[in-house]
Amino acid sequence: MNTRCRKKLAVFDFDHTVIDDNSDTAIVKLIDHKKIPKEIKMLHRSDGWTAFMQGIFEILHENDINEESIRDLIISLPPIEGMVELIYEMTEKLNFDVIVISDSNSYFIDLWLEAHNLKERVLKVFTNPAHFEDGLLKIHMYHLQDSCKLSTKNLCKGQIMEDFIEDQKQKGVTYDTVVYCGDGYNDFCPILRLNSKDVACVRDKYKCAEIVLKAKDGRYTDVHGIPRTVYANVCVWSSGFEITEYMRQHML
Repeated sequence: MNTRCRKKLAVFDFDHTVIDDNSDTAIVKLIDHKKIPKEIKMLHRSDGWTAFMQGIFEILHENDINEESIRDLIISLPPIEGMVELIYEMTEKLNFDVIVISDSNSYFIDLWLEAHNLKERVLKVFTNPAHFEDGLLKIHMYHLQDSCKLSTKNLCKGQIMEDFIEDQKQKGVTYDTVVYCGDGYNDFCPILRLNSKDVACVRDKYKCAEIVLKAKDGRYTDVHGIPRTVYANVCVWSSGFEITEYMRQHML
């Protein structure tokens, strides 16, 4: 029989939330824009972002941009100020489990976390799986979904978050509070699933903050004409230190 364990959960996006860049667009800059065929550039509109990135990886491979070059660039991407410290604070002092849910890929995220001594601090990473095969980085969709109209077909962050919480509950771990940290439109879905005990940490001057603040005040209707309301507490941040301060004031 499982012993019940009560903790808090922190869910982080990766690009523009943990790192102060977009890992995918940073990689695209490794190749001369003129060498990317028009049909590859249009892939994200027709087949989705994951298909576009696979096309980019193939162009990089064809132009002899090897794994070492990609690895060095990913490792060099800077964390947002205070984010490494925040994750340490959460896991060491505030009784949090930390997970990452991102539309990047497993190769980028695992590599970066390990290089910045965060691999052991993150309980699990949910993202598009990727690995090198004969010098070519291959990426696959995390899943294929059509139930959430707010999310891309390959990644519904809200469903992933809820499935993880339920899975942990079955293992005897219950989360009293969920803190979600993100910056983009695809972070809106999981934030809508938070309740009044939870916290939505949204990056100042980014899309997610704009939408969440409207939805918190009952002023947001999505592209399908559906009114959306945010019930979670909202922390608007520019650095990880601001989230740390919010946690100390409201969660101790």
